[in-house]
Amino acid sequence: MAIRIRDVFAAGLAALALAFAGFAGAAFPDKPIRIIVPYSPGGGADILSRLVGQKLSERLKQPVVVENHGGGSNTIGMGMVARSDADGYTLGLATPVFVMAPLGMKEKPYDPIADFTPVAMIGFTPLVLVVHPSVPAKTVKEFIELAKSKPGKLNFASLGPVTTQGLAATMFNQMAGIDAVQVPYKGSAPGVTDLLAGNVQYMLNALPSMLGHVKSGKLRGLGVSGAKRSPEIPDLPTIKETLPDYQVTTWYSFVAAKGTPKEAVEVLNRNINEILKEPDVVAALHKRGLEPDPMTPSELEQHYKSEAAKWGKVARDAHIKPQ
Repeated sequence: MAIRIRDVFAAGLAALALAFAGFAGAAFPDKPIRIIVPYSPGGGADILSRLVGQKLSERLKQPVVVENHGGGSNTIGMGMVARSDADGYTLGLATPVFVMAPLGMKEKPYDPIADFTPVAMIGFTPLVLVVHPSVPAKTVKEFIELAKSKPGKLNFASLGPVTTQGLAATMFNQMAGIDAVQVPYKGSAPGVTDLLAGNVQYMLNALPSMLGHVKSGKLRGLGVSGAKRSPEIPDLPTIKETLPDYQVTTWYSFVAAKGTPKEAVEVLNRNINEILKEPDVVAALHKRGLEPDPMTPSELEQHYKSEAAKWGKVARDAHIKPQ
């Protein structure tokens, strides 16, 4: 009887070992992946996520489902990502607001560095400094001189103090020595509408959103905020040609919950980086004013840390108090 029990016990251990081996050997991914976009459907972030998601689905032979969870300055959607299972099957689309939003909140919904695992960068696009045609300035230098001569008289549109548009303009004003009035809007569209009407005088906004207005002459572009001139509008100089240390980009990337296995991150990062090299994807991104910028997870982590430090300083220097 003892031998029989021992044999049964051994057989049970062998079966258990095989089961664990089969589980451990399951290739990632073996079920659908979801991408949480912290914006409403139809916008640039949503379109980019669906473009990359479709390509990722084709490569990984698994469905990739995009879910939109806007609101709360991105914190509703990104909070869902932070609380998701750390298994690589839930990704979040992270933009500059990802590191900016917590700066304006007393109750931090998450820590963008401590609570997430960097997965992959998609790319970046510059902002553009635009003015209403009634503003008598044709260059960044002329605009700075004009603004300095009229302290507190010029108004600029933003989406709030702790947003890409708000902090980018605040940093520009700080570096240029400008005293201007910030007018916050609930979205980019109403801000642009008021700018077109001349109710505010200037704005820093993502290039794709402003390109048509600049080319039509409805707004005057003074400079782009990237490190180099944009191929979409090559005659427009960079702001840093006048303010050497000024450089701002809007970027789009993917994160997962903290603790996501390195193996899953490596699969996702490698495939997304390869997607960004596909000619049709490159063309689609360029059409939207976006420059592909593949990164390793460690490079992306350093990018987040750098952005968090930069915008944290801008917010402190502007005495922006968390609400």
